[in-house]
Amino acid sequence: MLSRAVSFQFALDPNVEQRILLAKCAGARRFTLNHHLARVKANLDVRSAERDALSESGESGEPATPPLSWSGFSFINEFNAWKNGASEDSPINEDGRRGLAWRHELPNDVFECASVDAARALENFSASRSGKRSGTPVGFPRFQAKGKVTPSFRLRNRATPDRPPTSQPIRFSDPSHLRLPKFGPVKLFGPTRKVRRMIDAGRFHIYSATLTQRAGRWTVSLTGVAAELHQTERSRTTRHVVPVGVDRGIISLCVAADANGVPFESFEGVTTLKQAQATLKAANQALARTTPGSKGRQRARARLAKRHRTVANTRRHLVHQVSKTLVDRAQVLVIEDLNVAGMVRNRHLARSISDTAMGELSRQILYKARWHGVEVRVADRFFPSSKTCSGCGEVRNDLDLSTRTYSCDSCGLVLDRDLNAAINLARWQPCRQRSKTEHFRR
Repeated sequence: MLSRAVSFQFALDPNVEQRILLAKCAGARRFTLNHHLARVKANLDVRSAERDALSESGESGEPATPPLSWSGFSFINEFNAWKNGASEDSPINEDGRRGLAWRHELPNDVFECASVDAARALENFSASRSGKRSGTPVGFPRFQAKGKVTPSFRLRNRATPDRPPTSQPIRFSDPSHLRLPKFGPVKLFGPTRKVRRMIDAGRFHIYSATLTQRAGRWTVSLTGVAAELHQTERSRTTRHVVPVGVDRGIISLCVAADANGVPFESFEGVTTLKQAQATLKAANQALARTTPGSKGRQRARARLAKRHRTVANTRRHLVHQVSKTLVDRAQVLVIEDLNVAGMVRNRHLARSISDTAMGELSRQILYKARWHGVEVRVADRFFPSSKTCSGCGEVRNDLDLSTRTYSCDSCGLVLDRDLNAAINLARWQPCRQRSKTEHFRR
């Protein structure tokens, strides 16, 4: 039964023609998004002016200009008519033909997926303005400018799960090439055997492919649904049955211990950003010495982006290893509900907190635990795991971040601060008044 949302990412090695087509598709997505946003903004401005005129004259009623529909379906129909020359305001080419002259060079999915993205962004803006959307208020979507946004676009597979893999628009033509509409076979880096075997066995179906360029390298993310893991994997008898607390920190990426006070696992902190400060500083200085708009500035920007890409990839790889190890070895995990966004506002700790990827580790533990049948409990954000003594339960309110060793004046317990917090988290029990427990067991 297909029930797992899965994404596989590969780096691409396109040829010269494919690189040009990739850049054109990314530009077409920006063009389509800006087209819809400009139409909606112009409609809102006209209706606002008409509404102000009615209020000044003392009249009541709705503006004469009708509102535009913000649904993805209406956006797709409108843009298809506009680019195909069926609309009154369609562009006119030099030869007198109406419509976009280059529309047939690109996959039609680029335009339709961009229309859906524009509708989704406007929907978030509308929900935030009306108060239906929680969280940080969302303003009107920004227009996409070349060089200021990440080049990206999406292609849909347009195939049903019962359709043979060899006849689908997006498919593996051989172990090292992925066939895409209008692109043909595109060479991939890395092994593809796992994904191909899942597709051939009917355990994974590709819904879409998202192509993104970062630091001069194009990557493809194959998103779809996969079958649940085998029951033997979801019900491992070798897992640690005692609840395990996971304390995320700055010095160590995370420290894990069970409710009996036995250390479970400790992972060194991610210091890739700290280690790369010297090379990043040199790359930033080289970028600052270049002339704006020159070829040298483009090369310097690419060198800086590659160094940042190396840091991000190293961090992501380590976090994946840590989350997989915890899910494989423990049956019950207890993590904290940290306000990472608020912690990053501390300018003294912002770099270190960002380098430890606290939010990413929590996200990976949650979805991997759901896959493997592991229960995850999320402790209350105000639970004093670090200030509570794991020996007698005494709370030290004077404990600051600089104190790395916890010492209890009541029972004389002395141990590492993070280990003490992990033990307390493992013993945490949900409270009726403030319970934020999430169970991911099926």
